[in-house]
Amino acid sequence: MKPYLSIITASTLCLTLTACFDDSDGSSDSDEQDTASEASGFCPNSEGQEDREELLRLVNEARESGYTCGDTTYEPAEPLSWHCTIESAARGHSKDMVSNDFFSHTGSEGSQPSQRLDNEGYTGWTAVGENIAAGQPTPAAVVQGWLDSPGHCSNIMNPAFEDMGVAHELASDAQYSIYWTQKFGAQ
Repeated sequence: MKPYLSIITASTLCLTLTACFDDSDGSSDSDEQDTASEASGFCPNSEGQEDREELLRLVNEARESGYTCGDTTYEPAEPLSWHCTIESAARGHSKDMVSNDFFSHTGSEGSQPSQRLDNEGYTGWTAVGENIAAGQPTPAAVVQGWLDSPGHCSNIMNPAFEDMGVAHELASDAQYSIYWTQKFGAQ
């Protein structure tokens, strides 16, 4: 099956390619993040330390050098930090897509990207974004796919974002063999 990408914007959702970006206020108070686990790059109850490091490195390399996304050229942007709460929200959405065999930014229960971050405790955000993909077998393949797509690339290069988390879920009985969710935020 051919790999598939999707992103979402605050007001647009398409089945083939969409972008997600929301810069409205997410909630009233920001929860403190676990700085010890964030600083070490270790997220409790998660696997894939090598993937996590590679995903963050590849995204930050693009941000560091600047990138042209379709017709838009982005200046270099500050590096993103890995955020375990965002990773948890990404993992939940990837698992939902596998368990319910769908591919969308809208969760099986109707949740939206910003709601999933709020539900995991990433509150008080000022910007939220999400990229999803399916079928890409490696971190390098999925990041390159996102960078090759103008909308996904724009999320990666958006200087408003400070934090990132990505998770994938393997599927044996779904349309694709692997589902990826990349989430962005700023508090």
